[in-house]
Amino acid sequence: MAGTRNNYFRTSDNAILYFEDHSPEKGSPIVLIPGFCCTTRFFENNLEALAKDHRVISFDPRGQGCSSKGLQGHTIARNCTDIKELLDYLDVRGATMLGWSMAGQFIVKYFDMFGAYRVKALGLIDCPLGAAWDEPWNAHSLKGFNMDLFNEHLAMTYNGNEGYCNFFAHMMYDGNDDSKVDWATQEMMKTPPWISFAIYSDMVMQNGFELLKKIDVPMVFFGANGAVTANGKELASKWYPEFAVSSPYTESYPFEHGGHVFFHCFADEFNEKLLKFVDGLDKRA
Repeated sequence: MAGTRNNYFRTSDNAILYFEDHSPEKGSPIVLIPGFCCTTRFFENNLEALAKDHRVISFDPRGQGCSSKGLQGHTIARNCTDIKELLDYLDVRGATMLGWSMAGQFIVKYFDMFGAYRVKALGLIDCPLGAAWDEPWNAHSLKGFNMDLFNEHLAMTYNGNEGYCNFFAHMMYDGNDDSKVDWATQEMMKTPPWISFAIYSDMVMQNGFELLKKIDVPMVFFGANGAVTANGKELASKWYPEFAVSSPYTESYPFEHGGHVFFHCFADEFNEKLLKFVDGLDKRA
């Protein structure tokens, strides 16, 4: 298990979440939430730079990484409640909260459920917000409710979870840093397949895109085209900011490289852009 006893928090339904709280004495908070089957360690190249002048919090969602492996609560809504309870526990106020990949669904649903409670801005990092929905903005492989492909991937996990995780890690890195594929495979294997596909089942049936229009705090969008998010640049630069009609202010940063993990492979560039957004919020306040 990572960290110490102080890195663990018990939710109201008795899941135990692993979290990291960097530089709690520093400036406005940044909360980073990893994607499907992934862990806080995917942000290892971002933490030092971001925590120099900001409090930075990351955590492993229930069932993932070093968090507990119980069978309950593997829905988008319950994960949002976990986030609220963790922010309460750490007394986080005025955070910029960002979700990568699947966690983008957590971000928009959190606002739908709790509004701007303890947050002042939201961000999406290469997030498909409606994997199964047959809409012009969606280029996910499950588009059109392709549940045959969903079940094919499910079969891959129970026939050989390491093979599935390795397959997905190759898609994420997409040739940008093949030296990380084996490491990413091991990180993803910390999520048991019965948990990964429980949350995935709920996620693919959600249309988070429709929730964007409700969000009335500043937003930042990051995206790159790659094997996981084929139209990530277009989502970040066109579809998401254009539909976020209630947001008073948006910034978009499409990446030309890095695939699904551009924030990890090209951390300096990502950190610079994120800090520009966060520090700009402070100046606007």
